[in-house]
Amino acid sequence: MLAYVSLWSADLLDVGRAVDVVDAVADGFHVDVFDGHHVDDLLFGPDFVRALRRRTARPIDVHLNVDDPDRWADRFLDAGADLVTVQTSASPDIRVTLERIRARGGSPSLGVELHEEAADAAVHAPLVDRFLLMGTPIGVKGRELDPRTPQRLRELIAAAAAAGHARPVVVDGGIRQDTVARLAAAGAAGVVPGSLVLGAPDPVAALEWLRTLPPSDAGPASPADRPATRKESS
Repeated sequence: MLAYVSLWSADLLDVGRAVDVVDAVADGFHVDVFDGHHVDDLLFGPDFVRALRRRTARPIDVHLNVDDPDRWADRFLDAGADLVTVQTSASPDIRVTLERIRARGGSPSLGVELHEEAADAAVHAPLVDRFLLMGTPIGVKGRELDPRTPQRLRELIAAAAAAGHARPVVVDGGIRQDTVARLAAAGAAGVVPGSLVLGAPDPVAALEWLRTLPPSDAGPASPADRPATRKESS
C-alpha cells in the first residue's frame, strides 16, 4: 500500500527533521492547504511547498481546501507541487480546474468528501490520475474513520472501472492501525497517514508495515512511482 505522509501531523517547529526521517521510505508527502474560508483554519502556503521541494525529491501531494482552487493550484505548482487535489464544492467548474492542473504539468486528483456519493465522482475519472476519498470531515484531526468508508471505496472503484477508467483511490482521514487493513481489503491503493507514522516510536518501521499491506490492483498512484519530480520554477 502506498503512503503519502501528512505533514500536518509533524512537529511544525521541526518539519524538516520529520521529512528527513521518513524520506527514504515514504511514497510522497501530503500537504493540506487551508485558507480560513473553505476550511475554518490556516495551514501551509506556497513558500512551505517551495522549501519542501528543496528538501525532498519525493512527490509532493497538495490538497487544496480553498475558495479559489484555480488560482491556488497555479501557485502551488509553481512552488514545486507534483499532484494537486481539489473538491467539487470549491470549484465553479471542476472539469476546468482539473484540466488546468494537467495543462500546467501537474497530476490532477479529485477529493471526494463525506457528504458526496462516492460513485458519482467516477464521471470525472478520465480527467484525474487518482481519487482522494475522505474518511473524515475535511479540516479536523483526530476523528475516527467513518464506518461507511470501505463501502464507499468499493463503490467508487467499481463505478470508475465500469466506466472504463479505473483509477487508484487513496484514503485520507481516520488512518489508524486498525483501519488500514480494512481499507486495503476494500481496494485502496494507498492512504495518507499522519500520527500513525509521525507519532510512532519508529516512523520508518510504521511506514514499512503499511507497505506490506496488499495494494489495490487499480494501477499505480501516479506520480508516486516516479523517483524524480518537477523542478522548482525560478
